[in-house]
Amino acid sequence: MQEKELYSKACVARSIKFVIDKAKDESVHLKDYENFSCNVATILARDKEVVAVRLIPYSNKCEVYIAKNSPWLKEDIAYIDKIKKYVKNLSKDAPIKLDKALEREDVRSLFEDVLNYCSDKLFTRFEKLINDIKKDIINNQQNYHIKSFMDFASINAENIDEVNGYVLSNICSIYYDKFKNSSAPKKFLRHIKKLGSYYAALIDITACACKDKYKLLFSNMNMHKLEPIVISQPIFSWENIVQKYIPDHTKYKEFKRRCLDDDFISKRLTEIYGNVNKLDNESIEQHIYLHAEMNLLTNIIDQKYKGRAFIAVSTRSCYLCELYIRFVNKKGYNIYISGAHKKLYSKWVLPKIKNTDLRNESLKDMIKQLDEVINEELVNHISIVMRSDSDGESVKSSTNPNIHKKGGNLIRARLAKLIPQTY
Repeated sequence: MQEKELYSKACVARSIKFVIDKAKDESVHLKDYENFSCNVATILARDKEVVAVRLIPYSNKCEVYIAKNSPWLKEDIAYIDKIKKYVKNLSKDAPIKLDKALEREDVRSLFEDVLNYCSDKLFTRFEKLINDIKKDIINNQQNYHIKSFMDFASINAENIDEVNGYVLSNICSIYYDKFKNSSAPKKFLRHIKKLGSYYAALIDITACACKDKYKLLFSNMNMHKLEPIVISQPIFSWENIVQKYIPDHTKYKEFKRRCLDDDFISKRLTEIYGNVNKLDNESIEQHIYLHAEMNLLTNIIDQKYKGRAFIAVSTRSCYLCELYIRFVNKKGYNIYISGAHKKLYSKWVLPKIKNTDLRNESLKDMIKQLDEVINEELVNHISIVMRSDSDGESVKSSTNPNIHKKGGNLIRARLAKLIPQTY
């Protein structure tokens, strides 16, 4: 029943609060082979897939573990085998100068295979960047950062529709490396970085495989694919969970009305529960899955390995993954990830580790963390009702985590009577 409670609360938490905080990158200094893992994760992720990679170095070989959030297809397996073959062949011939390696037929084939495999994601990122440039041209805004990139990439109004996405990925990689610390908007630089990430990853993988010090490591590389885990999980209704926090029926009805009036919350409720008119339905099941990095983490914990373990992820980890890693690190593990985007997803499975005591403790800790998220967001919503009633304000709803601060301790004292904070 505790697991059902966890997954039910994850659904409620996501419905009323999607983003917990600002995204952040991991600040840990990465070793060469850990950067190699990041680059492999980049070239293995297609479209909306999330891939996690962990490389374990030994004196004469390396073991690479790969997990993703969807089933492995035949083309995935063939593609991974090609990558392994290319890297092993390069390393066997190490040391090699990078410029010489880039002239090799097998390296050119690798680049072609990677760009074809990742073509959907590459095209999506290419379209976003080109649309930004087109808007600047059409509106004659002449933003300096756009003009700077267009000059660098030799793009103008006449040839913009002829720009090749594969070529532009290479240009973006060079441009980002040169201007990443410029005054250009961070969002624009992120577009550039993402589009250039494929070429940057390929160059870094090649350079790493060419080094003499990694000759034995990569020429004897083994790759292991972990099977994805998807389960069908019954959950309590939205009403059932929320009324545990707001037992007063009148106040619950007001909170529910405000949620349904909020377009963003209403949309998320529909995505999670199927129908906003059936938030009292006790027969709902969710198809949830073990996130890729949690799959690798389960492997680490089951082996009781408490040395440094870096997990590279093709995108930043979600909020629940971050919380779980924080929990196990407090238990003596030393796990790092690429970063966290602070978004809360409900389709998340708690790692089923062999240590039942640690699993039960982690289950209680995750429930406690979700209680805090839900309680805080209920404070935000109910504080708006109070301000609206007293000040005549017309506020539809809010996802601003700071809005309750204006009322100070007085509002918090009043709210303490409304919400049982210890639940």
